[in-house]
Amino acid sequence: MTAEQSMGAGESDCAPLVSVIMSNFNGADYLEAAVISVLGQSHRTIELIVADDASQDDSLAILRRLAASDDRLKLILQKSNTGPAGARNAALDAARGVWVAIVDADDLIHPRRIERLLAAAETLEADVVADDLVSFGSVEMAGRTLLESRRLAEPLLLTAAELIRSDTVNSGLGSFGYLKPMIRRDALGPLRYDDSLRVGEDFDLYARLLICGARFLVLPAPLYLYRRHGGSISHRLSVPVLHRLLQAHDAVAGPAAQGQPGDSDLAGAFRARRAALSRALRYERLVRAIKTQKGMEVARRVVRDPVLLVDLAASLVDRLRRRRSKGAATGGTEAQTLVLAAPDQVDLIAAPPGAVRCAVSVVASLLDADWATQRSLASTLARLSSQAPPDVIAEGQAGLEGLGYLPEWRSARLTLDPQTAREAIIPPGVEVQVSAELD
Repeated sequence: MTAEQSMGAGESDCAPLVSVIMSNFNGADYLEAAVISVLGQSHRTIELIVADDASQDDSLAILRRLAASDDRLKLILQKSNTGPAGARNAALDAARGVWVAIVDADDLIHPRRIERLLAAAETLEADVVADDLVSFGSVEMAGRTLLESRRLAEPLLLTAAELIRSDTVNSGLGSFGYLKPMIRRDALGPLRYDDSLRVGEDFDLYARLLICGARFLVLPAPLYLYRRHGGSISHRLSVPVLHRLLQAHDAVAGPAAQGQPGDSDLAGAFRARRAALSRALRYERLVRAIKTQKGMEVARRVVRDPVLLVDLAASLVDRLRRRRSKGAATGGTEAQTLVLAAPDQVDLIAAPPGAVRCAVSVVASLLDADWATQRSLASTLARLSSQAPPDVIAEGQAGLEGLGYLPEWRSARLTLDPQTAREAIIPPGVEVQVSAELD
């Protein structure tokens, strides 16, 4: 397939080919939605390379069906399960794009994400560009974003030290390692994921990119929808996992210290992260001794390292809090009606009593957008959708923009003018009504 074959209306031969890479293992429950969100991008000059990591569920049937209707979808079938890093490396080796974008097989992206990231990267001359992650799926976590606590008012040029400082153990959405960036393939060069890592492989690659001098731009634009669910492996730590994380950490920190001996900020960040990983490893050894009922070993570890009692107490408190939160969420919530329209129209749209009305401003450029307002909108829609998929009444280009932030709906009706209806890429399952032409 050539770049020209994948172009949509309005794109020229100069539109850069973007290779979206996705690893999948037994992700049938969410895979189709993830693939459709990529293939439904406004930037049409893409290839989506899905490396299936020896799935045993219905993933292959889903992928083959989708590939039969869109030749931009390419499949790589791993003979054995290698983990996300190994599968992504296979996809990277097959990628032909000027840019490579990473999207997980259980996540979603806004329909204009690639278009907007490309424009920002070209304007600001970035080698790597990433956006904010908005959590959905888990009622407890829905609406939280990676960058919310940082309150960014402008693009952040990420440094290696900032990345490493962000990645404390159990940092959750605080770590820049969770970013899903778009990377200029020339900047990536021969770098690949460390396929011995099954947790933290993203962070490790980004650290090596930054140490090699890549210009890494982070935008507070909430265009990546990050699914939180029980099947995710992102937060699972164990003694073997932490051993490997420490080995990978040292493999990066050593050459970085030799290559940048005068960078005390970077050296301090590496020391702090290593200390956090070492403490987490000692804690996991304590937990393992408790679970296997080795009383003498538990006593020895606590006497030798009493600070681990603080970690144990914090873990118990967090577990109780999550149980209470889960119990409070099991009662269910009735579907709401949601109205999405421009600020001057949203209160004029006919809707049932009690409808939630969300004003949506169409983003012309990521560099000029009101990011705080967009983040608030994306967070609100993620929370509403995670409680119960809503019935949506959407109006105009603003309504279409708003649907892109909504992970799921029960029904959706979108009214567009004739010209917009002819040019728009409509998400599956949306009923479109075309307004009458004005004389």
